[in-house]
Amino acid sequence: MRQFQVLTIVRLHAPISPVPDTPEDEKIQEAHIAYLTGLRDKGIILLNGPVRRQDDSRFLGMSIYSVGIDEARQYAMDDPGTKAGWFEIEADTWLLPSTPITLGDRVDLEL
Repeated sequence: MRQFQVLTIVRLHAPISPVPDTPEDEKIQEAHIAYLTGLRDKGIILLNGPVRRQDDSRFLGMSIYSVGIDEARQYAMDDPGTKAGWFEIEADTWLLPSTPITLGDRVDLEL
């Protein structure tokens, strides 16, 4: 029987009514990047980054989490960018066949 690994995909979308720019935007962006880097360093986020919008003009970025959907959603909600109103969150469980691969810079990851 084939084994599956459960990951969570979290997509960040711009809100329908974007928040106005503020003098705090640079600090929020730095905190957002530091927060995601910290989660990646802990192995909670496997991959993440912005996307170049093609089909969905509101799609801003995506993260692949090594934790379940509820935990990943909570991490995404705690992101300083989300707290500032920059992002709406969509999360889905991703079932991948367990096969040794290299994903991004993770050579120790077995999916």
